[in-house]
Amino acid sequence: MSLFEFVTVMISMILALSLGQLLTGVTFLIKTGRDIRWHAPHTIWLACIGLTLVNHWWSLWDFKTLEWSYGSFMYVLIAPTLIAFAVGLLAPDRSDSASSDLALQFARVRKPFAAVLFAYVLAMWFDGPLLAEQNAFGAVGLLHVPILGAAATTFFIESHRANLLAPCVASTAVAIVMLVRLLA
Repeated sequence: MSLFEFVTVMISMILALSLGQLLTGVTFLIKTGRDIRWHAPHTIWLACIGLTLVNHWWSLWDFKTLEWSYGSFMYVLIAPTLIAFAVGLLAPDRSDSASSDLALQFARVRKPFAAVLFAYVLAMWFDGPLLAEQNAFGAVGLLHVPILGAAATTFFIESHRANLLAPCVASTAVAIVMLVRLLA
């Protein structure tokens, strides 16, 4: 087993468990039989985070030739840890006492979710330039800016319109990153 494989197993496990938590939460809501009050910003953020998890895992391949050290491993571990925390905040609660009102749930976690997402995007933006000599202001690098803006908007602005627009912008940026990777 190479050092790259060894390192990426840990990161892949965190990302896979996060995706599993997200899917399990949504599946629970659908299967529960309760009347669910869906909330568009929350639902779009769930989709955005799902795409982000997949894109994050795929981006690990960029580090296949990296000369790994314990320090680089610890830095690269920051982002999956943050996104796992963001998923934990955003994923629907599966307890019997959980509210079926996703607008209420989103209102409770909006600020911590946005703060953790902001930190995650910063960590992801600079891992390539710091470790793999990638351009922070290249095609993929600059797409971190609208996602940071969406996270900041979600944190600072409580209006329904802003909280609907923010995950749409973030989802579009993540989809463009995925498209750029697909065409590369």
